[in-house]
Amino acid sequence: MLKMQPRASSGKGKTREEIIGDMAKFLLSRTPEVFDLEKVGRKYPTSYDESMNTVLYQECVRYNGLLAEMKSGLITVQKALKGEVGMSEKLEAMSNAIFNNEVPDDWTQQNGKGFLSM
Repeated sequence: MLKMQPRASSGKGKTREEIIGDMAKFLLSRTPEVFDLEKVGRKYPTSYDESMNTVLYQECVRYNGLLAEMKSGLITVQKALKGEVGMSEKLEAMSNAIFNNEVPDDWTQQNGKGFLSM
């Protein structure tokens, strides 16, 4: 059903591109900064006695990858909506997901790591 929705709007409401741009700006403003891995390593050193510190560090690395992918994608999709860069298939899929209030596939399947899928 979502794929059959019209991509243009009529009337005085926001256009599809404005909705996607506004949502991308909002998501970007709510995306936290990446973890400082050196600081995490100093505060929670990995050792044989503290195996949970190793897990924490690995999860910070994984989360940083997701945050970097999100920020990069949100910035690029905004540029594509303005015409500053070309709208690729990847960006089109991301903008469709944002418009449909879904999590973009790149955020769940980035490099086969499955950031959000367990």
